[in-house]
Amino acid sequence: MNARGSALLAALLLMALAGLVASELAELGRRALARARLDRDGARAWYLAEAGLADVAAGLPSGHAFTDALATAPAPPPPSGDPWTWGAGFADDADETPRDDLRDGNARVILYVNAFGPPPVRRRLEALIGRESAPLQPGALVLTGDLRSLTPDFSLDGRDFDMASGCTALGPGPARPGLTLPEDAGLPVLTHPERIVGRGLAPSIARREAPSFAEVEDDARATRLAPGPLPATLGDLAAPRFMIVDGDAVADRSSAGAGVLYVTGRLRVASRLAFTGMLATAGGIDVAPGATLEVCGGAWAAGAPAVAVDGAGFVRASDGALRLAATLAPLPARARIVAVREAP
Repeated sequence: MNARGSALLAALLLMALAGLVASELAELGRRALARARLDRDGARAWYLAEAGLADVAAGLPSGHAFTDALATAPAPPPPSGDPWTWGAGFADDADETPRDDLRDGNARVILYVNAFGPPPVRRRLEALIGRESAPLQPGALVLTGDLRSLTPDFSLDGRDFDMASGCTALGPGPARPGLTLPEDAGLPVLTHPERIVGRGLAPSIARREAPSFAEVEDDARATRLAPGPLPATLGDLAAPRFMIVDGDAVADRSSAGAGVLYVTGRLRVASRLAFTGMLATAGGIDVAPGATLEVCGGAWAAGAPAVAVDGAGFVRASDGALRLAATLAPLPARARIVAVREAP
């Protein structure tokens, strides 16, 4: 009996031990499965956060400062949300003196993105958002309205030209359209379509909305000029200038310059105007018969009509000249992601 009892006791102990081992193995398996699900959901939430970051950055309008973003989507984003959703918010990078968290003064902000999976899964990204160094200039000549006339003696060239050569030699940059204008803007009959060249076949014309120059017009760093005749010298490559004419302007004598020239009214070229950089007018451009306008860089014009050319000259795109202009004035540019890290 003692031997049988001992065997029975040993068997019971072995069965209990086997049950305990099986239970622990089952618990380990459950934990491993839960951990695998967390890892899977965490990776999915990470990709969701990256997608949210890319979506927010791509949706930011062209411009310079991000003050509107600070007002419309302030940080912090929601700390929680439904599974597989995300939230985002902007905060100033606090580089300005005096500090103002509601205003962006250096074209850089911090974007926080929270992505949520099933609780407790959450991934957080922190990104520094800035602007492209080259301004958004979709064509050599960018209009917000109609092109009324264009003589055979005036050309629009969206190929990249070398600024140092006075836009006589081609540069290495990609080509733009020679002309961009909105979908509803009118064009004259082009008797010489080969005078508008650049990306694609001649005439190189693209239909798209023009970027806004509102920040340029309101910038306090510009030298303000009175309406009327332009001075003979408007800066040069060694000392480019940012100038705003408060009203209509006329080039009634030979004028040359470099940098940024913004006319809040209409610009009339009655003699010769040669400019390297960005030439922009809120009221449009007229080139009189016998007059010459030469732009190396890019031109932007609003008004009704936006441009009427009855003289000679050209607008030739130059990436180098546009980058020079962007160092002087808050020209509109696309947003870009400068740096990203995972936030704690």
